[in-house]
Amino acid sequence: MTATRHHVLLWLLVTSLLPLGCMTNPATGERELIIISQEQEIALGVEAAPQFEAEFGGKVANDSLQAYVRQVGQSVADVAERKMPYEFGLLDSNVPNAFALPGGKVYITSGLMAAMTGERQLAAVLGHEVGHVAALHNVKGLQRQLGAQVLAELAAEAIGGKSGQAAEAAAKIVGGVINLRYSREDEYQADDLGIRYMTKAGYSPWGMVELLTTLETMSESGGTPEFFRTHPLTDKRIERARSKVQDEHGEFKPSASDPQANRFLKMRKLLTPAGG
Repeated sequence: MTATRHHVLLWLLVTSLLPLGCMTNPATGERELIIISQEQEIALGVEAAPQFEAEFGGKVANDSLQAYVRQVGQSVADVAERKMPYEFGLLDSNVPNAFALPGGKVYITSGLMAAMTGERQLAAVLGHEVGHVAALHNVKGLQRQLGAQVLAELAAEAIGGKSGQAAEAAAKIVGGVINLRYSREDEYQADDLGIRYMTKAGYSPWGMVELLTTLETMSESGGTPEFFRTHPLTDKRIERARSKVQDEHGEFKPSASDPQANRFLKMRKLLTPAGG
């Protein structure tokens, strides 16, 4: 195939997708090209979830902890602009990290929960990951990383392919999410959305500043290389979050204690070393 013909076919593919894929993002108000439907996005997450969970030690085998993470996560998801079948899980990995699969499946590792000191910090990280789903950062990231045509094929296989095809699609999505690197702009936007959602859910937005400060301390000690490979953190990001909270949520004071801290610490005590 000549280069000219290849470019013409690529142009025809992209333009054929525009009428179907151009949408207004409910979280940001921006017009964007998304080449898979919401139904396909959800199907991708459902297919990928079992392999993804296994990659990080499976879910923590404690019903009380799982119910707690679900409750906090659902409280922030309920106020998000993009309505999805959000689900929340705690993974049995000591490596501090958090993830959002396409379709609304959100995970935090026990290693990251163990580093926190209050429930508003948990609400902050879950709100941040919900922000990635609401703003379609993970879908857009996979479009860039895998290519629009490949992602469309994987989505079709997940929703209507044979079991072998669906499993192969899931494996590719798992690998894509694990290696997905959000841009600095994505992280800023997810922080903003996380602050919005946690505040609407009744949490002090200072929890986001506390979370980012904790992560910065861990980064300086070399303790979170995997997290920062996918979630870039800079001093500007912390200052930006602090300024946003001060400017837009002055009714909350940084010195005010977290009223749910004792509940969080009680739940945190239930954590055991990964695999234990």
